[in-house]
Amino acid sequence: MVVGNKSRKREPMWHLLLAALAATASLGLSPAFAATPKAGMQIGAIIPESWPDKAHGEEMRNGMMLALKTWPGQPAPTLVVKDSACDPKQAAAAAQAFVDAKVDVVVGGFCVLGTMPRVLLGAGVPFISGNAERMVLPPEAAIQFGSVPVNMADSIAARLRAETGLRVTATSACWIDYGQKLPDKYHAALCPTLHVDTARWDEIAPTYTAAYRQPFTIAAARGYAAMQVALATIKQIRAGSKPGNALKDAKEINTVLGRVRYREDATVPDDAMQLIFTSQLPRLSPREAAALNDVMKSKGCVCAKSGECPQASPWSTMPFVVQCAPGATVAKH
Repeated sequence: MVVGNKSRKREPMWHLLLAALAATASLGLSPAFAATPKAGMQIGAIIPESWPDKAHGEEMRNGMMLALKTWPGQPAPTLVVKDSACDPKQAAAAAQAFVDAKVDVVVGGFCVLGTMPRVLLGAGVPFISGNAERMVLPPEAAIQFGSVPVNMADSIAARLRAETGLRVTATSACWIDYGQKLPDKYHAALCPTLHVDTARWDEIAPTYTAAYRQPFTIAAARGYAAMQVALATIKQIRAGSKPGNALKDAKEINTVLGRVRYREDATVPDDAMQLIFTSQLPRLSPREAAALNDVMKSKGCVCAKSGECPQASPWSTMPFVVQCAPGATVAKH
């Protein structure tokens, strides 16, 4: 996966970062995991640190820490991290622990949602969700990066299976890590699309690499972007907004993963998901082949490039596209 890797530097970010790293070094802490000194406010983060991929969890944490250390609104809040292990019960327990600890904002949902949003909603704690799916929640309860309504991917995959005869999944690891590797024994997979602001990526990547001696990854970007929204919320609370209004007052936030809006009715983008195929499809019956051909005509690359997509097809209004080329994993603005 190649996402912007230019070496443009911004002096203010470097100055803030070097100062923060020097402070953590004086305490004898590792820069990659050192916590920001407590500044009276706390952000709780629920991330998958132990499973399914420890590296992704570490990168998410590092992305959050970088956003904290380079935030111009210092002093930064304290970051407290709890592991979800991609388990909904563990995530809900972590959310309740943050409620009990009276943290100001919670970031989570990268891997699972479960009842976690409801726990936080009941306590009036602002929630930033990094999940690819979007739950139906009161608009003052959460800002959600995801644009795919809950269960929509499953329903589309079920229809694809029924009409094309292909083994199609909408529950593979791509909903966690945004990778596009097709699971074994499946002919196709429906995966969420991640939109990257390449200009912001190019600004942040060199600083991240200098701080952690690692490339800036999608996992790190997800952590960084979620922390950008959390810090915008903290800024509103410090300015006098009540926690229940802080998300609304934050309005629009431009992140490395695009613009995040506070809105009651989120429109589902036409390219909210991608349908990827194996290179070897099975022999299909005439009826199944005709159905697959209809999908490709409605959603395929030729249609997208020509702009002549058949509007009568039932697939035309469904929010997914067919992957245009092998390895095309991220849609960029």
